[in-house]
Amino acid sequence: MAQEPLAGLMVAGNRLSPEIVDSIKAASASTGVDFDFLVAQATVESGLRGTVHARQRHSTAAGLFQFNAQTWLRMMRAHGAENGHGDLAGQIVTLANGHLGIVDRAAEKQLLDLRQDTRLSAIMAGELARQNGQALQKALHRKAQPAELHLAHLLGATGAIRFLRARSADATQSAAGVVPAAAKQNPQLFFDRGDHTPSTVAAVYGKIKNRIETPLKQLAAATRSVAVADRLRPGPGLTDALPRKRGERV
Repeated sequence: MAQEPLAGLMVAGNRLSPEIVDSIKAASASTGVDFDFLVAQATVESGLRGTVHARQRHSTAAGLFQFNAQTWLRMMRAHGAENGHGDLAGQIVTLANGHLGIVDRAAEKQLLDLRQDTRLSAIMAGELARQNGQALQKALHRKAQPAELHLAHLLGATGAIRFLRARSADATQSAAGVVPAAAKQNPQLFFDRGDHTPSTVAAVYGKIKNRIETPLKQLAAATRSVAVADRLRPGPGLTDALPRKRGERV
């Protein structure tokens, strides 16, 4: 697919900038994860803005793909060195409380601030999606769908597998009961806004599926438009200009 003509496209009300296109194109090429999926996920997570921070209270999420601190540290420990940040990545350790961190607070802040590097954030999102996709395929015995991959980005692979198994067993049960920690972090997703009634597993999955498929459909339509435009372009030596009338000077 030709990504460059998509720069400037409005996806779910958000502008796809050339910088974001280039960053996600590079991430897709290096990780093998679908370009459209990464664009759609960035649209859902940050509105295609690389410097945005999470609105939820107590959330540490930031950047184009809204990585929380622990997930970012985990991904950087695994892939930081190969992406030019070996010095910082090498300082990541497991702290006494069981969380990942860096003893030097200034170095930790420097590493977490890298979430606002759109190219690096996109690469880490691709690596995470590839990792989650492998885990889901092993558990589900089939290739993961976009909504399932996005679910794993939100809940982690283990949480997503638990959620999907609960969906198969009884989709009418409370989603917050299946993944309580995630529900606490994302109450707007797991509870009805009116009376705060817990949403069912089916309802939460439907929301997630709709969120990721809306930009995916827009990108698919844009891709078809680009392909049609490419087919209609004049061949070598031809021009789009109307033919001149006989005797008309150039």
